[in-house]
Amino acid sequence: MKPSYFTLPVERFDLNLLPSEARNIGSAAFKTAVVAYFAEQYASKSQQAVVAVDDHDISVLVLPSDSDPLEFVMTMLQSGHIKEAVPYLETLAKASPDNVQVLYNLGIAYSELSQFDEAIIRLKRAVKLDPTHAHAWTGIGVAYQRMGKREQAIEPMQKAVEADPSDGYARRNLGAMLLGAGQYAEALEHLRAARRAIPHDPQALYGLASVLEAVGGEDNEEEADELYLVLIQKFPGAQVAEMAREARTKLAHKSMRSKVGGGLRPDVMMYLAGALETFAKVGPDKSRQITLEVAMKGQEGLDINDPAQKYTLKTLPGQFSGMQLVSIMYVGLKALDPNMDAGIDLSAEYEAAKAMQRA
Repeated sequence: MKPSYFTLPVERFDLNLLPSEARNIGSAAFKTAVVAYFAEQYASKSQQAVVAVDDHDISVLVLPSDSDPLEFVMTMLQSGHIKEAVPYLETLAKASPDNVQVLYNLGIAYSELSQFDEAIIRLKRAVKLDPTHAHAWTGIGVAYQRMGKREQAIEPMQKAVEADPSDGYARRNLGAMLLGAGQYAEALEHLRAARRAIPHDPQALYGLASVLEAVGGEDNEEEADELYLVLIQKFPGAQVAEMAREARTKLAHKSMRSKVGGGLRPDVMMYLAGALETFAKVGPDKSRQITLEVAMKGQEGLDINDPAQKYTLKTLPGQFSGMQLVSIMYVGLKALDPNMDAGIDLSAEYEAAKAMQRA
């Protein structure tokens, strides 16, 4: 049997089907009698009816007699049919207004449909019934965050962590919110806890790297760089890997500049000058091949702070350091489009290298 669902305006219900003392629409006796009527009708067919009656409508969810109504709706949610599941959840919520799990899943469904006010109403009702429901507190915080109300989002996320300190996702979300609010020390504490709880979660890793970078200091920035590299290697095709690449490049550029007090790096100038000379010799087609290969290798992460010549290319003989490859790519990209953003600012060294070449 396929489950079904329908609603009926209360004024269209045939009152003659009810006992005479239960025909006053809106009364408690009316609602109880309507529920009993549908339950009896479907029970005779070996089916069960979950019935909810309010001042305007009668909602009826019909299932096989051996089905768990919430389990049926959860299957819909898990298969992505969120919008279709909401009426069923509403019926269950009306029929069992104190069922915390129904309220929680209804709230999350509304949040996924961007109906945040409706989501927060249901989720707050859930935590009122069960203040230890960490996931419901998390749902409230996420809904507020999606509404752009970051300050209001922090308190429910803190409640979620208090309810279940071992919940890595609650820790991760709270840490991200605190990071956005500039509360770096607290954010670092929660994001470290999140990494311990969910060590393979990319958002937890990225959040921890971000807060380490925000706190600053050589040790923290070195750890952040290692985390960014882990993300690039473990999740190469994901958006978070691209974000990690950009963050790692900026971090490396900052480190590069700090080592020379903000001035020019002679080694980078020599790498750029060498690349200019090589490209002039091999011509445009070969230059594009070299640039493309370096760019592809860069997707895996290049360590520009390590002077060791540990990289090789198929298009060029020899071994190269990470900074040397970045310099080669920079020259290649500038040859393709002088206005292209190469992801790292070597413009001062580039102009100096061109001046050296002209001289």
